[in-house]
Amino acid sequence: MTTIVGLQGDNFALLCVDSRISTSDDKGNVSQISTLKEGFGKIALNGKYLLGAAGDIRAINILHHVFQPPQPTKNLKGKQLDQFFTANFIPALRECFEQQGYATPDSKEDKEHMAEQASTIIVAVHGIIYVVDCDYSWTSEYSGLYSLGSGSSYALGALQALSTNRKLTIPQAKKMSLKALHVTAKFDPYTGAPFHTYVQEQPK
Repeated sequence: MTTIVGLQGDNFALLCVDSRISTSDDKGNVSQISTLKEGFGKIALNGKYLLGAAGDIRAINILHHVFQPPQPTKNLKGKQLDQFFTANFIPALRECFEQQGYATPDSKEDKEHMAEQASTIIVAVHGIIYVVDCDYSWTSEYSGLYSLGSGSSYALGALQALSTNRKLTIPQAKKMSLKALHVTAKFDPYTGAPFHTYVQEQPK
């Protein structure tokens, strides 16, 4: 399981993630907890994107090693970037997941797949954060505070408590996100160090 936090700055996006994973049986009972080795994190740097997943390790594998997302032009921002994300990125992500067999079938008898997968994806592109749900719908949070995974409630509470009305600098955002994950790890048994931060600045 996972905790990923995101902070949306005025001209940057920051993602911070833990390294703990757990193995569960069909009933949801956790049988093993382990730590991801260095170089295999839950956030993938893929072209102009930062891509993270809370849910299945399979999604992380695909984002790291298979997915080839469409590359936006440098001048895309605001509504145009939203349109690009909706019309280009989302279909490419869905196609890749389905080609890799990572999709939910309509039924055991039906070979067709619904537009659905089993993870929540966080994406930073051009310094803007998007969250893609399991049905491929996406949202962006007004507050600029994001939290995904098993420890998301603890992390979001910590982020809210640590946030101020002042504009965050990148060093402040790093400190805030790391503090939130340290707090989360105290209460969520499925969140653990080491923690890693990733920063993406908006094109100039």
